[in-house]
Amino acid sequence: MGIEVLDGVVETAAVKRSSGKLTIYDSLTIRLKDGGERRLEKVAAAPAVAAALQPGVEGRFYGYKAIDHRGMIGVRTRDGRAAFAIPSGNERIMLMLAIAGLAWFLIAFFARDSITFLGLIGGVLGAIGYVRYRQTRIAGRALYDADAGYA
Repeated sequence: MGIEVLDGVVETAAVKRSSGKLTIYDSLTIRLKDGGERRLEKVAAAPAVAAALQPGVEGRFYGYKAIDHRGMIGVRTRDGRAAFAIPSGNERIMLMLAIAGLAWFLIAFFARDSITFLGLIGGVLGAIGYVRYRQTRIAGRALYDADAGYA
């Protein structure tokens, strides 16, 4: 998982579907300052960030790649607009998986004197996933806040 910062202009932003909580782009193309082009496939963005991801918008774009998807978590435009929002659904799902899996394992162990490896595996994978998603969110926020002087 990682955070990347792209300076440039949004060329295309093909929305696949949009809801009140999330916008999914089929593709997002950003023309970079150095003349190159960065095309991102299947990108997710929260509504606050998606509002600024329009063709022709110039600025700095903050993207992330997580375990199973990529997205845009922040934007600072040349005209002074700024937005940061990271979809946290997967982070919550991983936390619930960790709690449920470990609870299942412990209940089975103490109530039935048996071991359920499925509960243990779910709990461990959920805990690892939660920690990784949380680290990405915190690192993204820190990078975005450290770049507050961009204009």
